[in-house]
Amino acid sequence: MAKPSYLIYGRDDSPSFLICLLSGIQHTFVMSSTLILPVVVIGEIGGSQLEIQRVVSMTMIAIGITTMLQSLRGRIGMGHLCPYLAGVPYFAASMQAAWAGGVAMMAGMFVISGMFESLFSRLVKRLRFLFPAEVTGVVVMMVGIALIPLGVANFMGIKTAEALYEIPDIMVGATTLAVMIGLSVWGTGRVRVYCVFIGLVMGYLVAYTADVMTIYEINKVTAARSFKLPGLPEYGWQFDPNLIFPFIIAALCTSLKAIGDMITCQKISDDQWKQPDMTGISNGLLAGGIGTTLAGILGGVGISTSSSNIGVSAATGTTSRKIGLFAGGLFVAFACLPKITAVFSVMPKPVMGAVLIFVTCYMITAGIQILMTVEMDTQKIFVIGAAIIFGLSADILPDLYNYIPAWLKPMFSSSLTLSTVIAISLTQIFRVGDYLKSKL
Repeated sequence: MAKPSYLIYGRDDSPSFLICLLSGIQHTFVMSSTLILPVVVIGEIGGSQLEIQRVVSMTMIAIGITTMLQSLRGRIGMGHLCPYLAGVPYFAASMQAAWAGGVAMMAGMFVISGMFESLFSRLVKRLRFLFPAEVTGVVVMMVGIALIPLGVANFMGIKTAEALYEIPDIMVGATTLAVMIGLSVWGTGRVRVYCVFIGLVMGYLVAYTADVMTIYEINKVTAARSFKLPGLPEYGWQFDPNLIFPFIIAALCTSLKAIGDMITCQKISDDQWKQPDMTGISNGLLAGGIGTTLAGILGGVGISTSSSNIGVSAATGTTSRKIGLFAGGLFVAFACLPKITAVFSVMPKPVMGAVLIFVTCYMITAGIQILMTVEMDTQKIFVIGAAIIFGLSADILPDLYNYIPAWLKPMFSSSLTLSTVIAISLTQIFRVGDYLKSKL
């Protein structure tokens, strides 16, 4: 493995305690970006504030432990800085389970999902043939493209395409993004390492000055308790055979997304990268499966790899897995510090949008670099083109898939997942076609 010139700290480097601490804090801000998912799920079924806090805290513990596992080198974990967050692919299945049997049903089904992810991880080493360079390039590029709708919408401070944007929101987003880009381009040493953290702090300050962040959010932080141990679930676990298939589909989509993210981790950490290390990916998927199982046991929600955090690693030039240990440990600690989690929860949308746009630039160009190494032929043109076209349709025209069966919705809920499935499927169809043609 050769460390790329743009990295300040490579995978196996050991930054100082202060750098690991501040870099870990940077990552925890991004890791918290989907903690709204368990809030929405429990709120939809009429859960109490205490239940919401418990589910969020337990999810944070599972995320933190899995992020640390992923930083280890061995049979569990791929040995890279690959943080986790609450898994978007699980959202639809989570709602089905919550409506059917509350938090107990949801937790029980996540245990099954985690076991499936772990089983799938043991098979993936035999599947290297599914990921030639053209498929890998598409997957890595779509990891970034999948973040565009969320990033731009948050940058503008809007929730839907019909909503009106406000000038103060754009000003906050633009200031945050400009600070991060400026420090990344012209900053050196530690300034570049902390560019996201500095941008976040500047974003909060500008948001408060521009009244994008109101006194209500400030009071939410000051009113939160300083310390509270999250209680263990009191509702047990339930299982429903009718929900197994939707959760298996969601687990498969989560695993496919994780493969794309892990390939990206390998690519940005190695200047001589040629093809995916499927043994490392297999061990990484096992860590993710254990994490989702743990989330179910604790009463949290399913988790998945964070494309945004991987982008932060590339943007700041710090891919040291030691930082993953700090980020994961901090996230576990923050689960017991409601005041800190409140700071995460009131992050202004334009600030989050600026971070997503910032890291997306790195993700898309990493995929393009891989595709530029592919020697094109007619088959590869259609594999790449069709995968990107139909993948983008999930973001550009999401209403097209409104009537997809519920158990298939996780596959169409993300442009990354859809494009990955299409790229892999077309590659194998062409392989079979070539084999049959050779026999004629």
